Amino acid sequence: MMRIGGRVGFAKIENLERTFRSIDFPIELALPWKYQDLWLPIEDKIGQVIDFFKSKDLEILSIHATQGRITDEAFLKWGKLTLDIARSLGVHDVVLHPNSVKNQKSWHQENVLRCIRRLGGSDIFSIETFKGKDRVFLPIRLVEKGIPMTLDTAHIPDQDLVMEIVNGNHRNIRSVHLSSIGKGEHHLPIDDFCIHVVDRLNELNWSGNVILE
Repeated sequence: MMRIGGRVGFAKIENLERTFRSIDFPIELALPWKYQDLWLPIEDKIGQVIDFFKSKDLEILSIHATQGRITDEAFLKWGKLTLDIARSLGVHDVVLHPNSVKNQKSWHQENVLRCIRRLGGSDIFSIETFKGKDRVFLPIRLVEKGIPMTLDTAHIPDQDLVMEIVNGNHRNIRSVHLSSIGKGEHHLPIDDFCIHVVDRLNELNWSGNVILE
């Protein structure tokens, strides 16, 4: 079944009540996105984050992990903490950002997959689609390796490629981040192409999360 929600995030634990008190729709919970400045200060307070959301009548479809580097050893720590949050809240979908690497890309790719398996997150983690030749995983590589992905329609400017992924790889799409793209801008309101993507996924009986960004 296709489920639709919106992305809502927080930067600091002190912001939680103010940010989520009026939310009455399903969400993708975006954890503090700046790894050094915002995530590290809450690493020893994960229990507080879990307790807060357990106390709320809020449907969490997915979690967007902090934008830490999945190619670094620290991923084993923050990745585990993110899985702890997801499992405690009954969430089965966690989105990872693919950071950039300058060399040894194949080695980094295999190491990321090893870390995901070591964390026991193969059935929960998905990697978001991004352009940029230095990304550790480009969309086509996710397709080739059959890696669970979050398809972001605003991060792939080639609409033909988006539809190629939808038509040929929809079984590996766990979530869709839905927004449009303009000249020099991302995450604009949905347009006709966004609707076309959702219509096609519906025709394919795709089951997953559609997150409005």
